[in-house]
Amino acid sequence: MEHPSASNMNIEGVDDETKQNVDDRFIANHQYTSSFPPPPEGEEKVEIGQNPPSPPTSTEFIPPNGGLEAWLLVVALFLIFANTWGTTSTFGAFQAFYIRDLLSTESTSAISWIGSVQAFLVVFIGVFAGPLFDMGWIRPMVFSGSFLTVFGMFMTSVSHSYYQVFLAQGVCVGFGSGLTYVPTLAIVSKYFTTRRPIAIGAGAVGSSVGGVVFPIMFRQLQPRIGFGWTVRSLAFINLAFAVVACVILGRHAGQKTRQARSLVDTAAFRSAVFVQWTLALFMLYLAYYVPLFFIVSYSRYGLGSGEDFAFYMLAVLNGSSTVGRTVPYLLGQKVKPIYTLIFSSLLGVILLFSWIAVHTRPAFVVWCVLWGFVAGVLVTAPTSTVAHPLLSPSLDVVGTRLGMSWSAASIGTVIGAPIAGVLVDVSTGNFVHGQVFGGAVMAAGAAFLIWPLIAIERYDRRKG
Repeated sequence: MEHPSASNMNIEGVDDETKQNVDDRFIANHQYTSSFPPPPEGEEKVEIGQNPPSPPTSTEFIPPNGGLEAWLLVVALFLIFANTWGTTSTFGAFQAFYIRDLLSTESTSAISWIGSVQAFLVVFIGVFAGPLFDMGWIRPMVFSGSFLTVFGMFMTSVSHSYYQVFLAQGVCVGFGSGLTYVPTLAIVSKYFTTRRPIAIGAGAVGSSVGGVVFPIMFRQLQPRIGFGWTVRSLAFINLAFAVVACVILGRHAGQKTRQARSLVDTAAFRSAVFVQWTLALFMLYLAYYVPLFFIVSYSRYGLGSGEDFAFYMLAVLNGSSTVGRTVPYLLGQKVKPIYTLIFSSLLGVILLFSWIAVHTRPAFVVWCVLWGFVAGVLVTAPTSTVAHPLLSPSLDVVGTRLGMSWSAASIGTVIGAPIAGVLVDVSTGNFVHGQVFGGAVMAAGAAFLIWPLIAIERYDRRKG
């Protein structure tokens, strides 16, 4: 899951002309001024014994919208996404192994809490990372976050009990991931304007690449070299990615260019449209991780397939999410992001309920490909939608409203899979109750999107 950005540097859905007008007004209001009256036109004021004042130099950052430095930042974003969302989306492979072997004495729900907390912290810590980026703390966040992610993976490799795995993989990796992905996403957004959708889409592919490579590595290496060295192998890849990303990002010193945004906009609670939008994200993310965490277990125990097929299905799902992650950014100028979001939500409802009827391997492969697309859209489309003036009345509150939305989504993330874990019975291959739960809550999320969709359409027609 590449959750979307919690920083107000990443404002999708707002045209560049509007942003330029805001920048022009800012510059115009901050020109050089003096407490003395200006000299008559054609004359120059010079103090006795002093040199004539030099004209003020502009310190405004001009986005290059390309070039070596900017595209290197996209490379760093790709590597960070592979380490954060790529690792998080691999938890289904870990969960299947924990259920069968390492943590076999624990309940399915308890094991699900490990991955749920990891995913929750990626989003929740990201909400706070946005204001910290605005305060110029990009280096400390990226360096410390990369260290915690790698350290957590190495500690997971030597864990033998539930609390050890929970602290290492759930808390440490999740916390570190939350510190790194938002600052990187924000600085890429800062360096690109018209090419921003392409840049962010290219970087977001890293999460899909990690989600494909890591489960396959886990499956191929674990029977040969054991759990410990398998996880350490993944950790070494995380380390290599982190080092390269830190070298690139370390060249950019943090600079406080504006006041850090507030974490809460109380006016949002008086907006019925925004409240329903937030409830929609909460419901959608209650269902989001149910297939992602249980796809390997369902393939193995629900379909009775071999372990190779089961683990490859997770890679197939993560690979197909590449399309879903990039489509909202590429279509953002032609198709309203909320249409993309509600279409994928309705498709998700159909898929989750039809999952009950999937009993053959070919049908399950098709199902995984389609769900991967839905999962990718659910990660990226909300970020583009919340920038609409009806959800964010001004550019000053886009970051705050985005952070509030994802805070609600993160709560759904942390409790959805554990609830499904209580409802499924892995030992007998009975997943029906968990599948119904996922479909029902996603249907509720799609229903809550209807009023924001109508309100946005009315607003655009009135302003158009």
